[in-house]
Amino acid sequence: MLKNRPLRIEVLVNSPGPHDQVRIRDPFLAMQKLGLDCRIHEKPFLFNSCIRPNSLVIWQRPLPANRIRQWEHLQWLRERGCLLFTEWDDHPDLFNSSIRKQLEEISMAPLELCHCIHSSSTRLVKALSEFNPLGLVIDNAVSEVPKINLQKHQERTLRVLIGNQNRLNEHEKLSEGICSWIRINQNIKLVIIADKVLKEKLPKERVEFHKLLNYNDYRSLLASCHIALLPLAENTANWCKTPIKQMECAAESVASVAGPALYKSSCPSDCAVYVNQVQKIIGAAEILAKEHLRRQDLVKASHQWVEKEWSLQKHLAHRIWLYKSIWTRRKKLDSKLVFRLNKKNEFPKMYEKEFHL
Repeated sequence: MLKNRPLRIEVLVNSPGPHDQVRIRDPFLAMQKLGLDCRIHEKPFLFNSCIRPNSLVIWQRPLPANRIRQWEHLQWLRERGCLLFTEWDDHPDLFNSSIRKQLEEISMAPLELCHCIHSSSTRLVKALSEFNPLGLVIDNAVSEVPKINLQKHQERTLRVLIGNQNRLNEHEKLSEGICSWIRINQNIKLVIIADKVLKEKLPKERVEFHKLLNYNDYRSLLASCHIALLPLAENTANWCKTPIKQMECAAESVASVAGPALYKSSCPSDCAVYVNQVQKIIGAAEILAKEHLRRQDLVKASHQWVEKEWSLQKHLAHRIWLYKSIWTRRKKLDSKLVFRLNKKNEFPKMYEKEFHL
């Protein structure tokens, strides 16, 4: 018989960095303030000291040494009545070659050897369903939406942000157009984050370069800009992303030029300029730079959209309800796991009675 145990959540941050702020720190700390019993742990993890029995364990991007090690973790948790959800926020094709190789060598063990995949994208969950048929989609949202700032769009010098990570191919396609644009328009200041290759192709005096920033510093830098370029090439992996970059731009009163993948289908038509080819981003940005009234209209619409639909505070109650509902079904989730893994006949036979109720 399932015992009436209150929900407790243990979140394990395996890959700390700016990317975990939206997925882990902001939402779980906010739910903690609302009374949810949840804790965030940094690696290295000592399971005995950081994981309480009968908890929902959400492990961000685990990368075990081998498949048997991941199975041992899973069994240890099951015997203590814990569910294991693997938090996974990007398509495996978008990881660097070293990480991809490790994942391939262990046949995607972190995704397969868990009760459920915890992700931000329906498309990503579907793409990963070959490893695990169960996925929980928790949308990304923006924790802070400052007051709208239209005044900065009256300024003569326009700060144009190129702050996308792992977009070397897209940025390469933009570089020639950027050079042409800044030759014609002396009032453009390019703000580039982390992409040294792109920086070296542009006149030094026209570039403000930043190393990879922590999340709060990134948001502050974003707020100082007027236009953001969000190139995203058409491929399956990119369609598994979420429009969090555009949400952040909207929150900080920045007009965005985005596409061709994802953004147009995920965001309202009046909230950005959308293009159907990466190479067209610069031409669209040139026009937008000249039309400050149009920029203001985009900023107004996008700010209203993110404030109404994607403020984290408006999502918290539903998230808490969702986690609590899942916890009441933990025995059924474990039964599905046991059935799925026993069919593979790869590991020692698992039994439902091992799951400590």
